[in-house]
Amino acid sequence: MTPKLWTSPLSWNCLRPELVLAEKDIDDVERIPADLIGGKHKAKFREKSIFGRVPLLEDGDAAIFESRAIARYLCLKYADVGPKLMPERCDAETSGVWEMWLALEAVEFDVHVAPVIAETLIRPALGKEKDEAVLARHKPKLANCLDVLDKALSKMPYMGGDEYSLVDIFYMPCVFTVTRCLDPFEGRPNLKRWWETVSAREAWKKTVKPLDDGYSQAIPGWNK
Repeated sequence: MTPKLWTSPLSWNCLRPELVLAEKDIDDVERIPADLIGGKHKAKFREKSIFGRVPLLEDGDAAIFESRAIARYLCLKYADVGPKLMPERCDAETSGVWEMWLALEAVEFDVHVAPVIAETLIRPALGKEKDEAVLARHKPKLANCLDVLDKALSKMPYMGGDEYSLVDIFYMPCVFTVTRCLDPFEGRPNLKRWWETVSAREAWKKTVKPLDDGYSQAIPGWNK
């Protein structure tokens, strides 16, 4: 049975599983477009995606609705295809360190970068005022996180260690999107070097293009 991926080019979260598929050159997936603006898709899959959000992957009896979980599932399902993107069976120390970096993206980076993107780019595009209190709360914490990442990248080439992996994939969508409202690389040479390396990958260029094209039309000043 062909897996079904409910997705949208306007969702940076959807870029995570899409990038895994692109890196592994997997085409045998049925993509179902989700209506992010009108929300018409929600009635069809809310029972499976209990928060009514994309992406959603249906594969046989499995229904997975969180982008990071979907990305991991795809890495395991297609483990023998293309780059591994996850450590193969290894010792506890190697696995634990990699898992640590994987978890930090959600709890230290995304929790601050997502509100900054939402208030600076998305709300104005929808005709709403920025919430300056939200920005005042999250921008300093995002800056601190970026400083920590820059320091970590002075000792390793990729976010999760010596090889490009799922950790990098988790960071890339929001790093790309936040560049449209601030410069995350100013004064952070290691972070800039990392971004130049990972964003040069052909899989990334292919994956990000629909989002870049969509937001270019939807968000004034996107390409500045």
